[in-house]
Amino acid sequence: MTSANYEALLEQYTPLFDDILRGERAREAGRHLPLIPLRQLSDHGLGALTVPAEAGGEGAGYETTFRLLMDLAAVDANLAHMWRSHLSFCEYLKLIPDSKSRAQWWKRVLDGELGGSALSSQHNNADQQTLISRDDDKTLRIHGEKYYTTGTLASEWTIVNAAVEEDLAQTILRRRRRGGESGLSLDDVRSCLAIIRVRQPRVQVKDDWDGFGQRMTATGTLLMRGAGVEMLVETTSELSPVPIFHEATLDALMVGIGRAALRDGVEHLRERTRIFNTSSGDIPRSDSQMLGIIGQLSAQLAAAEELVRAIGREFDAGNLRQATLTAQRASVMVPKIVLDICNRIFDNLGASSTSTSWELDRHWRNARTLASHDPAVFKERMLGDWEVNAVPPRPYVSAG
Repeated sequence: MTSANYEALLEQYTPLFDDILRGERAREAGRHLPLIPLRQLSDHGLGALTVPAEAGGEGAGYETTFRLLMDLAAVDANLAHMWRSHLSFCEYLKLIPDSKSRAQWWKRVLDGELGGSALSSQHNNADQQTLISRDDDKTLRIHGEKYYTTGTLASEWTIVNAAVEEDLAQTILRRRRRGGESGLSLDDVRSCLAIIRVRQPRVQVKDDWDGFGQRMTATGTLLMRGAGVEMLVETTSELSPVPIFHEATLDALMVGIGRAALRDGVEHLRERTRIFNTSSGDIPRSDSQMLGIIGQLSAQLAAAEELVRAIGREFDAGNLRQATLTAQRASVMVPKIVLDICNRIFDNLGASSTSTSWELDRHWRNARTLASHDPAVFKERMLGDWEVNAVPPRPYVSAG
């Protein structure tokens, strides 16, 4: 999808994004989940953004998708993270090998149904792992608990990472070997992804996320006590685009937050009339050092945005290896750039900018929380190993 297509989509969604921005600070102050704005996004067709055009969706490319995600994160970082989970859900749907099943899922998305993400727990105890089994009538059941479940509370579906019981794993192994995957071992099929319906009797989602940032992302504990499994999505050992998509979209969220922080910092600087006696200007907006800070932060933000867009271009060109490298580099630099922006806007605004009524701290809290999802220190090591020893970096998949 070309830049012209992006511009057309941005023009289409700008009125909605502007409306969402007007309520963002009130939602943050009152800790109100952005459930109505999320439904508005779906009603306006944004949920079908990445559904292939031949299936009736918008068929947006990756660069366009990342740009729109940055735009949305600049108006509401919590809502954008919920939408990111839906985008990731759609990426997993693309992995379904059976075209008929895939088409059925695309229809659900086109009908406005949303997907969440429930891939991680707070523990790595084998006795507490999420497990998929079959009951006596061969119905797939899932037992377990997840904690990091962004968007799940507000979605019809969620995708869960789980282990597979021994008998079921043997069945999957035999079927896949018959399908031509002769090199597989039992260990290769002991885990898979399960799509489950969120609103069913044996599923409970708690709004108990207690992080200091990203507080309204409809995330929290997901309890599954023999819940029905709608479908298994079996993973392969091949390089998959989904983990790189996860990294790129996390960076896109942070760039959007940086854009919001700089926007608020500039607006408050323009409005200020009080000046430090040590200043070089008559009013803050004419102080050369303050303008220099804004200029530097503007340049940093442009560099971060270009890194994210570059990942999208590599994706669109089918260069998955290069997209992986670019995503790793972005994941090193984007958090540093955005956290610096969220911090340094205060250097221009004085002590009054720490007023809770301004809520400028929300930008740093949101960015810091996102940056903690996938620590950059590991990316730095892997990039160094690539540069020196030609060892390809691995995308982040799980913690535990």
